Amino acid sequence: MAFRDNRRAKWAVLLILWICVVWGHSMMPSDLSSEESSWVVALLRPVFSLFGVTNGQVMTHVIRKGAHFTEYVVLMLIGVRFAREWARSGLGTRLITVLVWAGVPMIDETIQSFTPGRAPLVTDVCIDMAGGFLGMLISYAFLRRVKPR
Repeated sequence: MAFRDNRRAKWAVLLILWICVVWGHSMMPSDLSSEESSWVVALLRPVFSLFGVTNGQVMTHVIRKGAHFTEYVVLMLIGVRFAREWARSGLGTRLITVLVWAGVPMIDETIQSFTPGRAPLVTDVCIDMAGGFLGMLISYAFLRRVKPR
C-alpha cells in the first residue's frame, strides 16, 4: 500500500508543479514573455531558415503557439497518469482527465486577462486542448502497450 501511496503522491506533485509552470508563464507580463520568445527565436532561427521562414513575426508566432501546444502535451502526459492513480473507477479516470484537459487551459487564459499586456484568446484554449489531446493519445497508447490497469 505504501508503494501505491508514493506513486500517487509523485503524480500529484508532478501535476501541481507542471500546472504552476503553465500558469507561471501566463502570469509573465508581455514584455518578459516577448523576451523569452525572442531568445527561443534567436536559438531556432537557423531551423526556420532551412524552411524558408525569415519573417521574425512569423517565427515568434510559431514559437509562442508551439509553446502552448507543447506545455499541454506534457500536462496531459502527467494528467492521465495522475487520473489513473487517483480515480477509483474508469469513469473517475475519464472525469479527472477531462477536468484537467479542459479546466487548466480555461483558467490559464483567464489568468492572462489579469496580466499586464496579455489577453485571453479562445484560439489559445483550442491550441492548448489540441496539445492536451495529443498528450492523452500518447499516454493511452503507451499505457495500453505497457500493461492494463
